Amino acid sequence: MMNKIETHRFTAIMGTAVLLLVPSFDIVLKYTGLPGIAAYFIAGLTGLYICDRFVVQLFISRVTDRQSVIAAMVVFLVLILIVAVGYPIANSGRFGGGSDIDDAMVVGASALLRGEYPYYHLTYLGGMLSPMPGTILLSVPFVFFGQIQYQNIFWLAILFVASRKILGDSVLSLGIIGTVVLISPTFYQVLVTGSDHIANSIYIIVGLWLTVRAVTTPGSSTLQKLLPAILLGIGLSSRSNFLLILPLFFSVLVQNSSWKDAIKYVSVALLVFAAVTVPFYVYDSGGFTPLIVQRAKITELEALLPHAGVIIPLSALLLSIGLAMNKMDRDCAVFFRNCAIVQLFTLLFTSTLYAIQSGHFTLFLGTGGYGMFTLFFAVVSVWITFHNGTLSIRSSSWPR
Repeated sequence: MMNKIETHRFTAIMGTAVLLLVPSFDIVLKYTGLPGIAAYFIAGLTGLYICDRFVVQLFISRVTDRQSVIAAMVVFLVLILIVAVGYPIANSGRFGGGSDIDDAMVVGASALLRGEYPYYHLTYLGGMLSPMPGTILLSVPFVFFGQIQYQNIFWLAILFVASRKILGDSVLSLGIIGTVVLISPTFYQVLVTGSDHIANSIYIIVGLWLTVRAVTTPGSSTLQKLLPAILLGIGLSSRSNFLLILPLFFSVLVQNSSWKDAIKYVSVALLVFAAVTVPFYVYDSGGFTPLIVQRAKITELEALLPHAGVIIPLSALLLSIGLAMNKMDRDCAVFFRNCAIVQLFTLLFTSTLYAIQSGHFTLFLGTGGYGMFTLFFAVVSVWITFHNGTLSIRSSSWPR
């Protein structure tokens, strides 16, 4: 029988493996089936144990700051090359039916630049625009220069710079980027199709992380606190699922600062979210297609689970409130882990209902990419834990 320490280690490494590996099950399932998922998880679990036990300490102690920056630059150059080659192929429709996720951002941002209401337009596949206003606004610079396919790489670079500033260590920042690049096949699918799932996840994480750090650091200026909260508010107007982590955000601010600060900066984020979103909805509530598309997805499940549109988000919100009762330090390790859990719960709940309804095993609504909302939170949480000097399988961020 395992003793308490061994049980805790096993629980922690399994929990970490679930959060890091399950987000990519969709692509693994698509190309290799259930045997591939089993092999991927076992290989990933084994790799995680070996890295946690032997590799990470060696990596942190031997790699210099300069080497990390050079390695990160090489990684970004390789990713740029992958997108330069892979994006035109993915868009050609030669491999599958193609995707209009990137086109939705291009169509919406282009309409906005012309002074038109973006949600009156359709993608080249005839689909209604599903990106919310925040996504469209943040994609405007990339659309303006005709480089929407590089949006995800830009935000990945922002994550590297932000984590380097917060953690004070380029090695750990390289670890964050490197982990995603090495373990997630779905990451590459999102990258070459130009989907916004990577960018969505990162600007939410950066907004949350910088806000928590600024609010909980004595001497931070009002501007240092407001700017990331504003970014967070714009980011919240990208995917409604991110609203579910607000109880966690409020709690981590209360625990590490004060009720007053928590109310103030959560309110700032919500006010910015409203300022970005509401005008588009008020202009034509019946033509606000993000709501129509989202409602249609949930309506499909109503026959199987009546009131699914209420039950799914309410269940996730209750989970978020429950996890908000955990002790969460200003380092954000537990905070981001809890965010990852809420995102994965929402995704698996919805995917399970779709699988039952369709009569065959499927994941993540059959489209791929939604696991990024879990993966980035989980990866950042793990490397913050390494920054604290404890390895993930022995981390106090997992309950005993």
